[in-house]
Amino acid sequence: MSTEPSVLRDATFMDALLDLLIPPGDDGRMPGAGSLGLSGQLAGALEADVRFGRAVESALRALRDAALERDAGGFAALSRAARLEVLEAQLERHPELLRGLTTPLYLAYYQHPAALAGLGQPARPPFPGGFEVDETSPVLLEKLRARARTQPSPPPP
Repeated sequence: MSTEPSVLRDATFMDALLDLLIPPGDDGRMPGAGSLGLSGQLAGALEADVRFGRAVESALRALRDAALERDAGGFAALSRAARLEVLEAQLERHPELLRGLTTPLYLAYYQHPAALAGLGQPARPPFPGGFEVDETSPVLLEKLRARARTQPSPPPP
């Protein structure tokens, strides 16, 4: 039995890949995806993905192995240019990699408080505290109540 972690649970590898896919912004406002600790969340999403999960895991395993052939330190030890070369070579053999990885990655990234702050958004759900809700007009409310009084009651179940 191997003590090597599943490729999906190999945080060092996944963080390096995520930073390649969504790198930090040049101005420092937007964090790289790998720096946000999203690998565990992505692993869970991919393990549950019946459509792409296994294919993505297989592609990631091939990507990790290809990186290890280039450098014993693995994907994280490669330069950005070398990481990109290794990724592009694997995409030819595993086109489902990006198709299955981008949706859960984007969902996790753009919900993260640091990414929201980089976009100038509050780091919390938008409602109830995020949207201005107009106060209910008493006149409109009374019209709705009057309409409800004139409607027949539904029959009992």
